[in-house]
Amino acid sequence: MNSNLALRLGTAAVGLPMVLALAYAGGWAFAIAAGAIMFLAALEFQHGWLIPSMPMRDAQQFVPAAFASASVVGYAHQGPAIVWLGVALAALLAAAGYSHTNRLGPRRPFRVMSWCLVYIGVLGSALVLTRDLDGGRDWFFIAILATFATDTGAYAVGRAIGRHPLAPRISPKKTREGSAGGLVAGAIAVLALNQAFDTGASLAMMLPLAIALPVAGQAGDLFESWMKRRMGVKDASGLLPGHGGFMDRLDSVLFVMPVVYLYVRFVVL
Repeated sequence: MNSNLALRLGTAAVGLPMVLALAYAGGWAFAIAAGAIMFLAALEFQHGWLIPSMPMRDAQQFVPAAFASASVVGYAHQGPAIVWLGVALAALLAAAGYSHTNRLGPRRPFRVMSWCLVYIGVLGSALVLTRDLDGGRDWFFIAILATFATDTGAYAVGRAIGRHPLAPRISPKKTREGSAGGLVAGAIAVLALNQAFDTGASLAMMLPLAIALPVAGQAGDLFESWMKRRMGVKDASGLLPGHGGFMDRLDSVLFVMPVVYLYVRFVVL
C-alpha cells in the first residue's frame, strides 16, 4: 500500500509540473506534448479492446491508428479542419469494420481503430483547441481544475456518506451520494474559478457550463470504467507507475474538454 502511494506521488511529482508548464506555455510545445500523450493513450485503447493479455511492449501493430489519433490532436493547433479529417478517416474505418465482408481482413480491428480515432483523436483534440482559444489558457485551467474538483468531491462525499450504488454493473464503488457531491463541487468550482481567472463571463453565462462540466466529467469516468469492464482489465496499462495508464488519467478530461471548447467557442466568445 505504501509503495503504491509512493509510486503515485513520484509519478505525479515528475509528470504533473511538466504537463502544467507546457499547458501554460501553449503553442506547438503543448500541441506536440498533447499528441504524444494521446499516442500512448491510443495504444492502450487498441491494446485493451483487441489483445489485453499481450504485453504492451509488443503492441507495434497498433502504431498506425495511434499515430493517426495523435496527429489529429497535435495538428489541431493548425485549426479545427484536421478534426474533420479525423472524423472522415474514422468513418472509412467504421465502414470497413461494420461491413458484412472480411475482404479487407478481420473486421474487429477496423472497428477498434475507428473508435480509437473518435475517442482519443477527435475528443482529445479539444485539449489543444481549447488552449488555442482567445483566453484559452484560463479556460483550459478552469476545465482541468473543475474536473479535479468534481472527482475529489465525488470521492470525498462517497467515502463519507455513500450508501446507494450509482452504477453497480459498471463501477460498484461509485454511489449516488458521491455523484451528487461531485456535481455540486464541480459546479461551485466552475463559478469560483471563472471569478478567480477573471474571464469576463457573467454568472448567468457560466451557469449552464457549471451544470454541464461536472456531468460530462462523471460521464467520462463511467464510460472508461465500462470500457475496462468490457476489456476485462483493471487498469488501461502500467505506463504510469501507481496510476495505471494514460486513459485512466484522461477519462473525465476527454469528455469535459469538448464541452468546454464548444461552449466557450460558440456561447462565451
